[in-house]
Amino acid sequence: MSEFHTAVSYRCTSTFTQSLYNAAVHDRGRYMDRYNTADMAKNIANAQMHAVLDKAAEIYREGIVNTHSSSLAPLYAAFDTIYPGKYSYFRFARYMRLVCESGAESLVKDKRRGNNYKINDVVKKWLLDAMSSGKKYGATHIHRLISELCEEYGYKTPSLSWVKANYYKMMPLVYAQRNGNDEWTYKELPYAGITRASAPGGQWQIDGWRLPFYMSGYKTLTLFAVMDAHSGKIIGYHVDHTENTETILKGLENAVFNTGVLPQEIVSDNHSFNQTKEAENFKESLEKLGCIWTTTQNPRHKGIIERSFGTFGERHCKAMYSYVGQGIRTRRANGRTSQELIDKYTRSGAFLTEDQIKLIAIELVDEYNRTSAGNYMQSPDEKYTGKENIGIPVDDMQQMILFIRKGLHKVKRGQINIERAGVVYEYQLDAKQYMKLNNKTVAVRYADYNRIYLFDAVTDKPLGSVPRKRFAHGAICDQTADDIEILNRNKGRLNGIKTAVKQRQDEIAYRAESIDPDAAYAMNAKLTPKNVIESMKEYGQQTREAHRMGVEPELVTNIPVFSEVNIPAPDRKKEKRGKESPFAPSDHKIKIIQNYKF
Repeated sequence: MSEFHTAVSYRCTSTFTQSLYNAAVHDRGRYMDRYNTADMAKNIANAQMHAVLDKAAEIYREGIVNTHSSSLAPLYAAFDTIYPGKYSYFRFARYMRLVCESGAESLVKDKRRGNNYKINDVVKKWLLDAMSSGKKYGATHIHRLISELCEEYGYKTPSLSWVKANYYKMMPLVYAQRNGNDEWTYKELPYAGITRASAPGGQWQIDGWRLPFYMSGYKTLTLFAVMDAHSGKIIGYHVDHTENTETILKGLENAVFNTGVLPQEIVSDNHSFNQTKEAENFKESLEKLGCIWTTTQNPRHKGIIERSFGTFGERHCKAMYSYVGQGIRTRRANGRTSQELIDKYTRSGAFLTEDQIKLIAIELVDEYNRTSAGNYMQSPDEKYTGKENIGIPVDDMQQMILFIRKGLHKVKRGQINIERAGVVYEYQLDAKQYMKLNNKTVAVRYADYNRIYLFDAVTDKPLGSVPRKRFAHGAICDQTADDIEILNRNKGRLNGIKTAVKQRQDEIAYRAESIDPDAAYAMNAKLTPKNVIESMKEYGQQTREAHRMGVEPELVTNIPVFSEVNIPAPDRKKEKRGKESPFAPSDHKIKIIQNYKF
């Protein structure tokens, strides 16, 4: 095209653009009454489009441009300037003819309704049901199922495009059913932004993680870790086959033993452990010490330990022999070991043993705590020691109450017997414990069988400890100095119990005397049997009855009677005399001094 024609085309485009723009601004009011809907903005837009199309058709009808010449291009360029990308060049040419024949209104009004108005709501319910399957059926398969049902029930069959369009619209409604509640909660629902604890001991996060190493039979072990949320340090852990109640308590016990504190808060997911009676008792004990247990559904709340497990597996476990990857469900691009290498790790004789995996776990935890995340970042160990710990100090007795399960035992004959695996372990109480606890039920805890710890069965208050009972040889030929010491101690224990009993009796009697001396011993008379013989001598009627039975009361000696009260009353006067006398007491025994030379 020559420069002259190019200049003419440019001037035409500019002129047409101005004409169409003026029509859009000034002429749209003439068409407003044709577009009377509730949406005023849409009415104005339709009237404006009508005005522009009418003006373009007017230019087209005047013969200034036509479809058989490239001179249509300036009019299309002008229209495209006002409505960019609205129509293609060839569609615009066809629409110009349509507007000239039947007006712009038929073109402006969108009369398309699709298949939606023809589709029964029952069909939509079928689509929703099919999408909610955990098998995650695709749109094509669901369309086939719906088509079969439509034919069976006589409904209009939707097109595949309708199924696909509504498939994605309904996806948010069935996400939980298709992918599981955890997937929905952790990956779809909104979450709050949460920062780390400000200091060590402020919060611990706990979770279990499958160690990526196979034992025989393709079995794996679980690492249950307790992580300080401030530093990211694994402060306690336990390795076992599953993340059960025993594993959780042992991991927490290890953390408390290592640090000597409880955190201000422990955060866990909604593990089945939380529904057990043991968990309920454990949480009550934590609460008494000032520690809060939080069960969370928010993935960000426990995100520190979850992200750390990813780092633990990728940076530390991966370098170890027999690493089999982070599972088939992992989304990490390099989270799976090749099948060829797994085959080598799992051939006969190549499996790791349970003990080997536990030793590997110990090494990896230590390595993780010592390793910094980057060149300029501190390791978890350094972060943990870099600030003052704000945890709650716990002593040995509190640790025992928290982590050693208690059993109820009755004290009989001054001792407690515990049977385990066919062996009876005996624990004998001292005189003081005997007086308080004999024939009572107490709570017992023990770390080993050498010593048990006693607690109140109701309040769990500590009552003391008892060492394991020692046995002495009965035969003199077998006795050693230790055996004699054991026997002497037992004799001393018995004497101590007897003395304690006598002291308690005297104490009760003394208190009674201080209240009413006469009434204190009134029970003696009640418990003293009557002298039947003496009374018969006094009452004639009874004597006559005795004679009738052939008995002469005058010739029968009196029956010896005494009080049935076995507790002797303390002789306060004797005690007083003994205290006042400057001489030795009457029961004092003089011993002969051996080898004394006169």
